[in-house]
Amino acid sequence: MRASFCHMVGRLSVLLGKACGIFYLTAIGLSVYEVFTRYLLGQPTVWTTEAVMACCATAWMLSAGAITQQNRHITVTSLELLVGPSVWSVLRRIALAFSLAAVAGLGWAMWGPALRSLEKLERSGSAFNPPLPSYLKALLLFACVVFAVQLIAKLIAPRPARPPL
Repeated sequence: MRASFCHMVGRLSVLLGKACGIFYLTAIGLSVYEVFTRYLLGQPTVWTTEAVMACCATAWMLSAGAITQQNRHITVTSLELLVGPSVWSVLRRIALAFSLAAVAGLGWAMWGPALRSLEKLERSGSAFNPPLPSYLKALLLFACVVFAVQLIAKLIAPRPARPPL
């Protein structure tokens, strides 16, 4: 049961991570559109910069679980070579526990602001004035939950069988 939970959480994380590609593609398209309208037509937009930032922020937040699940995050691999596999495994679990504590703290800190911003939409105050602060606060809370569940799955995942010597 534990292995199937870890597998399902991993699949969800990877699905969200791969789905984030559309946000980056949209950001690229909007950036090209802005360059075209600004430099070729002489009519810059007031909304593309905020939309691009929202797309990139969305992708960055939602991909954290996939990065963790696939071990694609930045690590100090030289330390792994120095301490050996058994010590490295313990150090990885300690790092996962610290990460879980940090993400849980961030989620706890975001709970109130996210709920308040959803009750009364907060706007950016720019000429475009979208409700990006409310969107990003709610998304950060959701991303914290997804990331924390992925960290729990990594912590409780069954260890792979050691190959015979």
